Amino acid sequence: MLELEPLLKDFEQLCGCRLTMHDHHHLLVNGSGGLMVRRERFSHRQTYSDCGYASRNYCVSQCMFNYNRKVSRTRCRSCINHCMYGNIEVSAPIFKGDAHVFTIFAGLWKYPVDTQTHRKIMQLHNLLPVFARGLLEEAERIRSSSLRTITLKENIEAFISDNFNRSISTADLAEHLKLSVSRTCHLVKEHFNTPFSELLTNERISHAKLFLHHTDYRMNEIAFMCGFTSVEHFNRVFRKTAGTSPGAFRKRERKSSIYCVCQKCVALCTAPLCPPKV
Repeated sequence: MLELEPLLKDFEQLCGCRLTMHDHHHLLVNGSGGLMVRRERFSHRQTYSDCGYASRNYCVSQCMFNYNRKVSRTRCRSCINHCMYGNIEVSAPIFKGDAHVFTIFAGLWKYPVDTQTHRKIMQLHNLLPVFARGLLEEAERIRSSSLRTITLKENIEAFISDNFNRSISTADLAEHLKLSVSRTCHLVKEHFNTPFSELLTNERISHAKLFLHHTDYRMNEIAFMCGFTSVEHFNRVFRKTAGTSPGAFRKRERKSSIYCVCQKCVALCTAPLCPPKV
């Protein structure tokens, strides 16, 4: 558990910043389903005191949905982000094919910044994308101890894993495999004994469970990030697949998990801790 946490702490100490991330495809989950980093890192509001006081709706819209749309359009290597509260941070989005799968953020500074801080921000602008890719490579190494030739079954699983939050069909998988749709349907049935649509739904629900367990995202936000057309559709499919509502699942999982919130554990650097949410 928390295998990558020492790397993040070393980076923070060397660069004088704090790191948070949006792990849209759960690339920092190890083979046993545990997180490789502290769960607080997935929330600006739990990492930065200024974000804890800000409007949640604005923060989620600005730092997640608007940001995701922007980088998916521009495919920028790294960005310097500003918000209406005068906060500045550096971010590096990571793509796999057409999918935006991960973002790492470094910050937080108040505008205006002095010359030394400006120099640091520009250095991070160049360095952060390299660190992000290295971090994900290390996460992949942890999940798989040795490289080997990918099988057809693993290729199908990887395609679904990389694209679960997009609107995809058997035709898209067929194009990826360079096969006909009918042949692709036959292979999916042969290897998984279930149709493509069910495989996709199971992948989406699997990610939804991780979001419910490890984040404070709202139901409509989780539905959007997991590729569902609406929160009603998400609730209906989740209940049918998991046998309970998303809200009941989150309540049960949170009740069975105890997270340490002492200052020693969550003080990732010298910045003040978040205030408790009201």
